[in-house]
Amino acid sequence: MTSTSGQFIAFFGATGGCTNACLVHTLNAGLHATALARTPSKLTNMLLTQGISQATIDAQLTIIKGDIADITAIKSVLFSSKDKDSSAAIALQIISGIGGTPQMQWSLRKPVTIDNPEVCTTATKNIMQALQEIYAEHPSAVQHKPSITAISTTGLSDVCEDVPFGFRLLYSIVLADPHKDKGEMERLIMKNMAEPNESTRLFRGATIVRPSLLTGDQDVLKGKGWQKLRAGQDDKPAVGYTVNKADVGQWIFEQIVKSGGESHFGQKVTLTS
Repeated sequence: MTSTSGQFIAFFGATGGCTNACLVHTLNAGLHATALARTPSKLTNMLLTQGISQATIDAQLTIIKGDIADITAIKSVLFSSKDKDSSAAIALQIISGIGGTPQMQWSLRKPVTIDNPEVCTTATKNIMQALQEIYAEHPSAVQHKPSITAISTTGLSDVCEDVPFGFRLLYSIVLADPHKDKGEMERLIMKNMAEPNESTRLFRGATIVRPSLLTGDQDVLKGKGWQKLRAGQDDKPAVGYTVNKADVGQWIFEQIVKSGGESHFGQKVTLTS
């Protein structure tokens, strides 16, 4: 990754499986990061159990206590006031894996919903608002806009079918609410990136990662390895049933964080086992 001293990666949803795994690899690589967490101790414990030392956490990670509704906290994740006059003041990249908790409900049409049906949409709007405020308050930051990688899902393409036939009923009915939220998240990001005036674009580049149905947890020691994943794009998706969360997180680190991600800007990448 091309970076200068002090630059960092901003993580949202860092206690979630894919994003947490990506954060573990980021810290193991010696890179600096910031993360938003409602319960910082939970995030710290998740990292410790995967072999990240407390010394590494103290030296390389800044955890901001708050939630995705807190614009001030989001700005603290994205912008370092101590480096406000340098290119290192603003995050180099944003990794967003925000998601809700599935909940059962008495409904034949939508038996599964999530605790916050608009959590991805709200998170994306608030990240964008936070960036707008940062650019207004610190005009020099406009010259160093971060890229964004947002973790979405298969089943949203309007270009080509990316879900196996056996899963289509599950996706269209059971997972309708979370998929609607993910779809709006994608729309907001891509709409902004399509702005004809570059000055109104909030990100340097954007990548949507669409994994198949996620399995496993964030533990990088249990992953099968990112190189075993099949990757496709919106017009030629990689179609499969499931994919391990830890492997998705490692793929994002290797292909986005580590390299800078420029080769994937503008893409909607499908990932599956």
